[in-house]
Amino acid sequence: MPFDAPFKLGPFMVDSEGRLWPGEPEAAPGFLFRWHDRVVRARLAQADAAHGRIILQAAVARVPSTASTPDGTLRPRTFALLRWLEKSVPAGWRVSLLADHRVWLESDRMIAMPITAAALMTEITCFLLELAPHLDLLDESGLTTLAAGAAVPEAA
Repeated sequence: MPFDAPFKLGPFMVDSEGRLWPGEPEAAPGFLFRWHDRVVRARLAQADAAHGRIILQAAVARVPSTASTPDGTLRPRTFALLRWLEKSVPAGWRVSLLADHRVWLESDRMIAMPITAAALMTEITCFLLELAPHLDLLDESGLTTLAAGAAVPEAA
């Protein structure tokens, strides 16, 4: 059964070449997945008719409480590592510390719209490959991650 393009597929519109764009201009459809045991949120936002943004967000660590560890140096070392992380991530990435002491990382990249599923996955994969060494360092340093199934905050 052939489809009459464009057609709606979930929160996306699909053109005759299979390219995607948000179905509602004010909406930013997205999805969640896991990478290195962290929940990553990917959202697609339309900027104008020919451009959009892919927004990738993740809670990458949690600063440990002083009550949860007998090592009195862990917290100061963690904050020093986070200051380094903020300076070492690629340009355009933002690192912030949330009120509940989760470390939040966000990347916002401009993309051509509409976008093919392959190009969308390529953008996400490039982000993940750039993110992996930072996550490895956080893991090796003992920073804990969110528990499986933990809530992901809404983006501002």
